[in-house]
Amino acid sequence: MIRNHLNMFLFLFFSSGVVFAFQYHPTHRTTTANKIATTTSCLEAVVSSSRQKRVSGLSDWGKETAGIQVASTVDIKESKISGGLGLVTNGSGVDTEAGSVVVTVPASLALSVELPTGGPDDIGVVKDLVEDRNVFRSLPWYSQFALYFYKLDKISPYKDQAKDVNLQPWLDSLPRKFTTPIHWDVKEREEWLQYTHMVESVERQENSWKDMYSKLQSCCSSRVKDMTWDDFLWGCECARSRAFSGGYTGTSFNPFVYAFTFFLVTVYVALHLGTLEQAANGAAIVFCVSVLQDFVVPKFFKSKKYVICPVIDMANHNSLRATANVAYEYFANSYSLSTTSSVPSNTELFISYGSRSNDQLLQYYGFVEQDNPHDTYVMPPLRDWDIAALEKACGGIAFPSGRLQKLDRAGLLGTSLSNDAIASSIETGEETTEDEGLTSAGNPRGGVVLSRAVGIDPAVIQALRALVSSDEEFEEAGFSVGNFAAEVNPENERKARIAARTAIEMELASKSTTLEMDREMLKRVTSSKTGLQEPEELMAIMFRIEKKKLLKETIDKLQ
Repeated sequence: MIRNHLNMFLFLFFSSGVVFAFQYHPTHRTTTANKIATTTSCLEAVVSSSRQKRVSGLSDWGKETAGIQVASTVDIKESKISGGLGLVTNGSGVDTEAGSVVVTVPASLALSVELPTGGPDDIGVVKDLVEDRNVFRSLPWYSQFALYFYKLDKISPYKDQAKDVNLQPWLDSLPRKFTTPIHWDVKEREEWLQYTHMVESVERQENSWKDMYSKLQSCCSSRVKDMTWDDFLWGCECARSRAFSGGYTGTSFNPFVYAFTFFLVTVYVALHLGTLEQAANGAAIVFCVSVLQDFVVPKFFKSKKYVICPVIDMANHNSLRATANVAYEYFANSYSLSTTSSVPSNTELFISYGSRSNDQLLQYYGFVEQDNPHDTYVMPPLRDWDIAALEKACGGIAFPSGRLQKLDRAGLLGTSLSNDAIASSIETGEETTEDEGLTSAGNPRGGVVLSRAVGIDPAVIQALRALVSSDEEFEEAGFSVGNFAAEVNPENERKARIAARTAIEMELASKSTTLEMDREMLKRVTSSKTGLQEPEELMAIMFRIEKKKLLKETIDKLQ
């Protein structure tokens, strides 16, 4: 009996192994139609008239050559929000209903990079251009995408999985000039942003990306010797601004595997090689192997795939008005963009990149979102605050000696620039988190975080309660800073809030322009026929306005 089961298993397993080997020829594996969290998309760019002319070519290419299906109610147009390109419902007068699939892209056209070891799905990128694969695989996903884009843009516009489709029309539609702060000089960053944390963050980004560029050059073949820093930067920004990610990397649905298994079961039973029960058991094992390889193994190894889909990558971000999202359609082996709510005609479709502050949106996507609910402001750490000014605001009495040392031991003062590890991180641009360490999420000095959703960080209020407390209050708290997590008494709370409010007011007063001045400047520029010569400066004004609004809102919350 056991022998019969074993024979059936070996018969089906090794026979189907040929099928699986054929099925897995593409480098990457994908999964069912689970929604994929969108991380990035269309970067704010300077859209030239020549690029606009290419839009019609992109639409024709997608329809006639690439097999991309776009709903008749949707067009690729200039976005009134971002100034770049976007997906907009046309003037048909008919609303696009919720749940409508508006764009479908064959998976073979999508560009992807799989971590930790898969790399680009186009095997030619690594096979033909990389000499040291270990170094290449150690690079972040967007650095690997930079080489992928270089291959398509400079060497061959064909990818391995779609050799009959020329991607040049899509490449031509991509922005060639970006307005992100990494392209500004240091003086412009300081004068335009008026925000030390952002200036330092962009500096870390620039240092880190230049280090990645050097590593990429060191591990690639002579065919990449002409890749410039601008080429690398363009590829990284295209990747970070247009890719979405998912935690699953299984294969597409292949009915041939299951049809072939059914055929083997039929032959097995017809030739009386065993019973139907044994055949069914063997088929079940094949199914389990498929599930294991598609669902279990990628999760076990924490595989993550970053994907860029032509045309879908035109969808822009809106935190409050997202009307569409991206999914992988397992049975169709395609990516789709579908509406999540009804969209009127002549209205842009928006997706959500997730909870992104304006720091992140400007630094990596090149635009600013008005009244962004996820916006933050990172002030200097508590240790850099003007303690004498806080003492004066709280009544002119010096805070008890030794209190700052207590807060320092509790880790509530942040980190000094003299700290060797932090200084090294800032100097070299070393990332402080896995992926977003160079954005507002990267706060290596432990700066005080203000957010639109919460206001000032509750941990900072806790520290200020301990700082302004009397000796008697500190003794009643057991000499423990942790016991100041909740309000101690009305007077202590009043002083703590005064201290916080004073520090934020000083931060706001340190700006070279006021909120009112920035608003007037923006109004003057946008109403002018000529406007500013530099679109970067216009974006910086909008950024400053949002940051100063957030500071004022936090001050009001502390009244």
